Amino acid sequence: MDPRPATPADIPELVRLRAVALAGLGVDPGPADAPWRASAHDWFAERLTGRDDLRCLVVGGAPGEPLAATGLAWVTHHLPSPPRPDGRRGYVDGMVTDVTARGHGHARRIVDALTAWLGSLGVHYVQLHASAAGEPVYRAAGFVDGAYPGMDLTLGP
Repeated sequence: MDPRPATPADIPELVRLRAVALAGLGVDPGPADAPWRASAHDWFAERLTGRDDLRCLVVGGAPGEPLAATGLAWVTHHLPSPPRPDGRRGYVDGMVTDVTARGHGHARRIVDALTAWLGSLGVHYVQLHASAAGEPVYRAAGFVDGAYPGMDLTLGP
């Protein structure tokens, strides 16, 4: 099954798959009425239409059926440098395959389609943060360890 662009009708399933991803990362997604779910719904609604710098792809989701997998990519803007004179980078995020749909190549097809889309925009440097489960998919798609280690800082609660 080929990936297709997500539509607003997919938003409830996109939020459900986000909860699947969080659970896979050891984060309790909480109940169906957890506040983050409404925020996620609004986040997707704001970004799925009218944006030429973001693409969300899904697999599955025929009427009445759940989505099997999803992933997003967007263009970020950074200071220019010799290897990236326009400063643009791609970022892949939100990759998740439903537990019952794993092992069918959905994630790889989504990653390939997202990186092809970024390449078509002239973006030739793509970053992501990989979970242990996702790392083999990304390595198979050509991703390598980054030149600089990642670091995080959480401000506030």
